[in-house]
Amino acid sequence: MHIDLTCQPSYTMAYVRLSHGENVVCESGALVAMSAGIESDVSTGGGVAAALVRKVAGQESFFMGRYRALTEGAWVALAPKFPGDINVVDLVDGRDLIVQTGSLLGHADGVETSMRFGGIGTVIQREGLAVMLAKGVGQLLICSYGGLQRFEIGPGEHIVVDTGHLVAWSAGMGLRIGPLSGVVAASVSGEGLVAELTGPGEVYVQTRSESSLRSWIIPSREQNAR
Repeated sequence: MHIDLTCQPSYTMAYVRLSHGENVVCESGALVAMSAGIESDVSTGGGVAAALVRKVAGQESFFMGRYRALTEGAWVALAPKFPGDINVVDLVDGRDLIVQTGSLLGHADGVETSMRFGGIGTVIQREGLAVMLAKGVGQLLICSYGGLQRFEIGPGEHIVVDTGHLVAWSAGMGLRIGPLSGVVAASVSGEGLVAELTGPGEVYVQTRSESSLRSWIIPSREQNAR
């Protein structure tokens, strides 16, 4: 599998070029175009039970698209629902990644994804009640609303990220959730919950917040609740 990213950074599209017999699995609605020599199918991504959990808890699609190359070099073009960027992450054994729901665009057959629950730590996601755990060996496509920035965090180092901007992070990182310097400071600064992540590991953040976009399109006013 070879992935080319085009139209960066605001409206990125991923061209996934496959060897004969290779598959790519992607979120429903992610397909933009495909070449001749591609066979399309649907998958529940681990069975009906797993699909139901993904749909109800994570607000993800029940079915996922699966595209298989019947000829060498056939390709599939994928794009996220929001205008933004795409990053290719090469997963290896022991390098599991936690991804916010809505930010996982697609992955190779060797990558397994599942919903992950963990108490207060899963309250930080932008949609649903859980986050996605990606593990295995292969390439993973994550997407963002706005630009996508990667941070490499060393052992014992910390990074604080507004939860609306957090896209993905290494599964082994320490994670603490809370208001920014207390409730009063968070109210004054306009920030909600923040995530403090402790290295070693990698963190991916997006430059725009989906919740802020929704609040701007549909303002929350007192008269609207009457």
